[in-house]
Amino acid sequence: MGLLIPDPPKDSLAALRDSLSVLAGRGSFSAGGLREARPEQISATIPHQVFNLTLNDARLGDVVKAARPVGWRYLLAVDDRVVASAETQSLDGERQVFSHVNAGPFVGGTVEALAAAERVAGADKRGLELRLLNVPAVYLMSVWLRDPQGPSDAESLFIPVAPAPSVFKPSQVYEGEEFAALLSELARAIPELDSDNARGGV
Repeated sequence: MGLLIPDPPKDSLAALRDSLSVLAGRGSFSAGGLREARPEQISATIPHQVFNLTLNDARLGDVVKAARPVGWRYLLAVDDRVVASAETQSLDGERQVFSHVNAGPFVGGTVEALAAAERVAGADKRGLELRLLNVPAVYLMSVWLRDPQGPSDAESLFIPVAPAPSVFKPSQVYEGEEFAALLSELARAIPELDSDNARGGV
């Protein structure tokens, strides 16, 4: 059935469009691909909901049940070329507000991972919904494919986004159990942090 792109909340789209228009109008973008673009040249594409996973839950290998929705992410294209990403985040667990624009290496890595996701979803009869998993404590982002009609998320697939930690191969498709086991191993290698260090651990 192919890759299913979910509809983002209206307030996320509104916050994104308003903020991008203001930034473009002021010439406030730092990313080279956006800096010279006129507002009408910039399009927000491929919306995907972002889920965060804490270090403790990653250690336990409890990926699917423990991941928490935190916002929405979009790829920003200028004249059909993806040059950056932009995110909105939930405010008090409800209203979506603009968060930031990113033009770092995860942008190109996402494009590559999405190409792999489209191949997998195209061969799957179920239709797979696109999500993004973020594990800040180990600097891992991964495309997350799930069956929205399935009884559970147990059969989810994960495709790490480059640059990825060395235990993962970027743009390779991992079954949920294998992905969780590798992530757990990686997370357990992170030393315990004291209460004054907030590096994504809880």
